[in-house]
Formats: sequence, C-alpha cells, structure tokens
Amino acid sequence: MKNLPRATVALVISLAIFFNIERLDFGEVNIVNIDSFVYVLALLIVISVISIPTLRRSSVYVLGAVWIGAYLVAKVLLYTSVGRHPLLGGVYTYLTVTEMGLLLITLLLAHKLASAIDDFEGAVKKITFRHTNKRIRQLDEAEDEIQLEMFRSRHYHHPLGILIVQPESGFAQTAMHRAVREVQQAMINTYVTRSIAQTFIKYIRRTDLIMEQADQERFVILCPDTNAADLALMAEYLEVVAQEELSASVVCGTATFPDEAITFEELMRQAETRLNHRNGNEKLES
Repeated sequence: MKNLPRATVALVISLAIFFNIERLDFGEVNIVNIDSFVYVLALLIVISVISIPTLRRSSVYVLGAVWIGAYLVAKVLLYTSVGRHPLLGGVYTYLTVTEMGLLLITLLLAHKLASAIDDFEGAVKKITFRHTNKRIRQLDEAEDEIQLEMFRSRHYHHPLGILIVQPESGFAQTAMHRAVREVQQAMINTYVTRSIAQTFIKYIRRTDLIMEQADQERFVILCPDTNAADLALMAEYLEVVAQEELSASVVCGTATFPDEAITFEELMRQAETRLNHRNGNEKLES
C-alpha cells in the first residue's frame, strides 16, 4: 500500500525537475536547451502508461525501446525539416543523451506508479470479493460452454435464452471528495453486482450458466431450453428476488434463440438493446 504514494511523489518530483531544468543556469549561459517536443513526449508517456491497462502490464524495456525509437524519429525529422540541432556532435551529444535519459526516467517512474495502481486495485478485489462463488464464470472464459449450448439448441431445435442483469445506478450518493466518491461508487457497484449474482445462484437451475461481465459491472445468465415467455417470467422473478433479499433494484434485458437471434453475439446485442431501453425508461420515470 505504501508503494502507491511513494511512486506518486517520485513521479511528481521527477516531472517538476524535468519541466524546470532549463531554468537552472550554470553561470551566465544555460547549457541545457531541451527541444519542446521532448516535453510533449514525456506527457504522452505518463498519460499513456498510467491510463492504458495494456501498457501498464507491458515490459518497461519494451516500452523504453518504443519511446526512444519515437524520440529518435522525431529528432531526425525535426532536424532535417526545420534545421534543429543534430543528434550527435560536440555538446549536442550530451544534450541528446540527457533528453533520452530524462524520458527513460519518466517512463520508469510512470510505469512504477501504474504497477502500484494495479497492485492496489488487485488487493482491493481480493480482500473485498474473495468469497466469489465458483459457479460464477467470467464471460470471456466461458466460450466453450456457450458454444456447446448454442450447438445443442441448434441440433435439437430447442429454445435458448440469455438474460443480462445489471444493478440500477445511483449508489453512494455522498458528499465526499469527487475522486473518493468515484472509487467508492465503482467498488460498491462491483460488490452489489457480485452479491446479486451469488444470490441468484440459489434460484436458477443447475443447467443455467451464470457469467460475470466485469468491465460492464453486470452478469449474463445463459438459459438452455427456455422460451421467450419463460424467460420473461424468470426476469420478473429475479427482479423480485433482488429487491426482497438484497433491497437492490436490477434491470434485465432478454433475448431468445432462434426467434430473435441465431448467434450468441446477436443474442447479446438484442438483450443489451432491451436493457438500455429499460434503463432509459427507468430514468425518465424517476
């Protein structure tokens, strides 16, 4: 937990030095004259590494090679087009090395901060949601089971339905600081979603497949041998269960095979359309 504030402070200090290094005059001549595009590159490094999850998990060595490559390309293009100082030669060699060094230090500290953020988020999930039921699968990990049920329904001409369940928004309406409130909101939404999913396990059939869609803070229930009428009754029943057992309001979107769609992706789109339509109507009524 201590790594997060330390990494934040280290990055802030590094950027402060970086963006003010030209103010340090050695005698009467300022020997440090960093190109403006280097500052732009530094900002892009920090923003991309911290905000893009894929870059957070990438090797710092690979990222270093990519950004130094971008620096060298930009340096050459600027020198040939507008006559900036060259890469190498006399004092310019030291200036190039300094610019690359500052960029690499910025990258390293931004990557450490991003790793600390990932560790913090992972720790919160492990502590808060360690009792997740084993029947709840991640949607992207249940591809084989989904395709098996789709094949079985097609082969035996049986109906199949999917149910997308999402808690209504509006939790954690507090007067706390905006950043804290956003973190609290996300944690509560995830906690409520998983609590509802674990509660529903007691009320759905063993043949129904329940899958978490974590990035959307909702879950999907695949219901073999379920037609549109039965699926609508099931959605109404689960909404009542959520309200009575957890005092939580949920919105459901449904779709059935083969009447409304013939692939799982089309079923998901149809169910999501109905979910969004119901969400829109709920907001208008409130």
